[in-house]
Amino acid sequence: MNKISLKNFTKEEQISFFQSKYEYYKLFNTRMITVSVLAYLSFFVTDCNIFGHFAFETLLSRAIVIIPCAIYLVLSKKVTDYRVMVPATYLMIHIIIWCTDWATYLLPDRQFAIPGMIIMNLIFVCAGFSAPFRYSMPAHIFLVVDIAVANIFIQYADIQMMYLFNIPCIVAVGAMHHMMQNVYFEHYFAKDQLKQLAVHDQLTEVYNRNKLKELVDAETGELTKFQGLNVSFLLIDIDFFKKVNDEFGHESGDKVLVWLADILKSAVRETDYVIRWGGEEFLIIMPGCTAENASRIAEKIREKVETSNNSVCKSTISIGVSQYTGGEYSAAVRNADDALYEAKNSGRNKVVVYGTSL
Repeated sequence: MNKISLKNFTKEEQISFFQSKYEYYKLFNTRMITVSVLAYLSFFVTDCNIFGHFAFETLLSRAIVIIPCAIYLVLSKKVTDYRVMVPATYLMIHIIIWCTDWATYLLPDRQFAIPGMIIMNLIFVCAGFSAPFRYSMPAHIFLVVDIAVANIFIQYADIQMMYLFNIPCIVAVGAMHHMMQNVYFEHYFAKDQLKQLAVHDQLTEVYNRNKLKELVDAETGELTKFQGLNVSFLLIDIDFFKKVNDEFGHESGDKVLVWLADILKSAVRETDYVIRWGGEEFLIIMPGCTAENASRIAEKIREKVETSNNSVCKSTISIGVSQYTGGEYSAAVRNADDALYEAKNSGRNKVVVYGTSL
């Protein structure tokens, strides 16, 4: 079995993965930027010690970082898209670096440049938790550009040492970020697999009743996902299914269930929900579909089942159709069940719409 990797994901799946990663570390990420800015501001005390007086010289270069930090914190509350917030995070880090270079340029003693770079590399380590590797690596590499530009004005005492210190750090941190991303991917994939198992029927691979938790308000029982749309319910039951199990065995009965589930999935739209309701019963929720249209689809399904070969025995189905009219979804299910009961009592292998024959 091939190992699943991020490369096997579609573009949409990758976006979903990186969004999940950002949301998982979002609070940590925001606090990291806040602490970094506060730490940067605290260096004003060091400036005062270096100058031997209140350091008016570096006050602006230190205090100005408050403005982009405030903008960043407001943005983080209003925007959740990692494609916006991760670049914003790295921009904020580079702003701290640029302000640090500005303050360093104004200081008479610049011996703290390399210790300052240690702190900046640590900030890049923390930022990588929430960032895609393809974002974190270029952002960290740009630190070399920062050093080169700053050296034009600051003229570091040992620029070679600055490069020799930072380049290995960038490589090491990049390797660590790549490993961290793989670790989170394993966590994400396992979590996604468990989530899929929780809402899918293992035999037929259609949804199970747990899927309704995503569609229904837990307190009111109202369908909240399809507000403003017509929603139809199809309740489907295999005729004389008990005889299939009794005469051919439960394994053959399972084959019939899988066969029917495949027909149902192929007959409905991607926006519809096929749910194994229990035993040989299936429920289909069809948003944006009137009862009239749903009955036509139900009739096509019934005909398809009647004329198809399931390799076990000839099988037919009965279908009850109802329209969801608001309130608790269970009322629409009961109506579909009443229509299904009518279909079975009037000969089976037919479709009945609630309210037309009862």
